[in-house]
Amino acid sequence: MFKLSKLNLSIRFKLFSTLLLATGSVVLSMYLVMSWSFDRGFLDYVNQQDQQKYQALSQAVVRHYQINNGWQKVSRDRTLWDALLRRHLGFMGPDAHPKSAMKGRRLSDEPPKRGREHPPGFSPSHDFKHPFGRPPPKSGLKSPLLLDVNKKVLIGRVKKISDLTLYPIVLKGETIGYVGQLPRDELSGELDLLFVQQQSQAFMWVALVMVIICVLAGLPIAAHLVKPIQNLSLGTQRLISGRYKTVIPVTSNDELGQLSKNFNSLANTLKENEKARQRWIADISHELRTPLAILKAEIEALMDGIRPSTPQAMASLHDEVEQLNLLVNDLYELSMSDIGALNYQKSLLNVSEILQTSLDAFQAEFDRAGLTLSFNTTVSKTSNILADATRLRQLFSNLCSNTLRYTDRPGKLEVTLGEQSGGLHIQFKDSVPGVSDQEHSRLFERLYRVEASRNRASGGAGLGLSICHNIVAAHDGTISAKASPFGGVLIDILLPLSNAKNVKGETS
Repeated sequence: MFKLSKLNLSIRFKLFSTLLLATGSVVLSMYLVMSWSFDRGFLDYVNQQDQQKYQALSQAVVRHYQINNGWQKVSRDRTLWDALLRRHLGFMGPDAHPKSAMKGRRLSDEPPKRGREHPPGFSPSHDFKHPFGRPPPKSGLKSPLLLDVNKKVLIGRVKKISDLTLYPIVLKGETIGYVGQLPRDELSGELDLLFVQQQSQAFMWVALVMVIICVLAGLPIAAHLVKPIQNLSLGTQRLISGRYKTVIPVTSNDELGQLSKNFNSLANTLKENEKARQRWIADISHELRTPLAILKAEIEALMDGIRPSTPQAMASLHDEVEQLNLLVNDLYELSMSDIGALNYQKSLLNVSEILQTSLDAFQAEFDRAGLTLSFNTTVSKTSNILADATRLRQLFSNLCSNTLRYTDRPGKLEVTLGEQSGGLHIQFKDSVPGVSDQEHSRLFERLYRVEASRNRASGGAGLGLSICHNIVAAHDGTISAKASPFGGVLIDILLPLSNAKNVKGETS
């Protein structure tokens, strides 16, 4: 079965078709409803007009009743009743043809035999003559009936009296009879039908004009709505080709405008990520180039005999290889952390014990470097967290190594552990030198070091704090840097506490 979705239709065509279909449906519905409403309303109007005519007819019949002292004359002479109908209703009656009309004229031209059989000025053939020699158009009225005071039909035929609309004939406050009429259930008069036809044609032309207006207005509207989508499509193609500086114009505040803003934000993010990637490659190349250049120079010196092959020379080469190995390991761990591939074996741990053990391992190095290391804790032994012991030791070791590399001698590092906001609060506060407030947020960027020269005498490649950030994030914690009260840098860590009863024995 052929599906419309397989057609290669543009969004502009779909929008235009939707607008045209919706407007066309509304116009068609309005046309049908208005036509039906007009027909019913006009039919009610015609029936109300008929009621006024019947009331006038009732008054004329009263005068006839007075002249003839009853209904006998009119009930025997149908031409008199037809003459009344022609005069007041323009109704030709059932014998509406020239012979009947001429018969009525001859009867009316005969002089009355006894008394005045007709009211003054009354002529049975009155209003019958047509100025162009043609009979008047059919009015569509059903032949009215004459009933006496007992609702007995004197002139006309009807199956049920209840179907009639009765108009009382009143003489001196007393009902002497009724004029009965079956209400119209449809328009049948030639003039009425002609009027309705003209109105229907007018409605049709109005509907047609509205559809044309919709077509003329729908094309620019569809083009206006599609323009932002076209810009998004073109912008996406540029992003695919690597042009991340692409910015599309935001022309509205609606959903398409918000989508354009989101696109621009995405393009800017990709641009920044591309810059970070390029900087990351450049930084790695720089960090790898330095130890490799030193190794190459020392090996060439040994090969050329410039430098003798002594144990001191071999130790220097070993130190450079070890430095290179540490850098490669840091890069590997950082990449594994970024993709979430580091293995975390979590269990309920007492952080105070792990932190104390890690600091004890660095105590000798701090003493040799002339740095004072102190630890204060206010945490009870029952304050446990769900964590990986190996990764926590790596976290604390990196922070201690960072202090050893960058803190001036003599100096100090104070480590505190406490509880705060439902978590464990750990702080590493070292002494001078410090960094500016603008650089605090950048300390956790990979390969970032404060000194612009990247002097290797400071040690490290600037990956330690990035690894610390990923380890803390893997434990659902937060880590930040700020100014230390001792003039250096304060590393602030918050790790969430775990309920031992609920998570005892869990690993991830």
